[in-house]
Amino acid sequence: MSLLEQISNLHLVGVAIGAGLGAVCRGGLDANVIRRVGVTRLPWATLTVNVVGSLILGLVLGWSAAVVSASGVTPGQVEDALTAELIIGTGFAGGLTTFSTFSWESFRLVNEGRARSMVSYAVLTIVLTFAAVALGLFLGRQLG
Repeated sequence: MSLLEQISNLHLVGVAIGAGLGAVCRGGLDANVIRRVGVTRLPWATLTVNVVGSLILGLVLGWSAAVVSASGVTPGQVEDALTAELIIGTGFAGGLTTFSTFSWESFRLVNEGRARSMVSYAVLTIVLTFAAVALGLFLGRQLG
């Protein structure tokens, strides 16, 4: 059975709820970062939500992979892992993170004549989110 065939309408409702919660958390985290560091040369708030979201996604995918690959895994455990991937990974982490804002802020930096800041921001985002997802995968596998 393909992954698409396993996704039910209830899963999609879970994704929607997860995404809504992720978006609310993004707003709160974004506001907290801005309140703490102020408006600076780089968009630290967006960078922070993207790193945190990447860590969360790595955790859930690492845990899910460990559960599914364990010996003696039951169909119910596979279903639970898929459900966690959808609700937490696709929904919550997807609602928390923001590629469109990253793109807009990168464009804005170039448009303001701050190409070096844009390159720094892009490199930092890619390196830190990659590291966060890798750490999350490692930790998630340990939990599984």
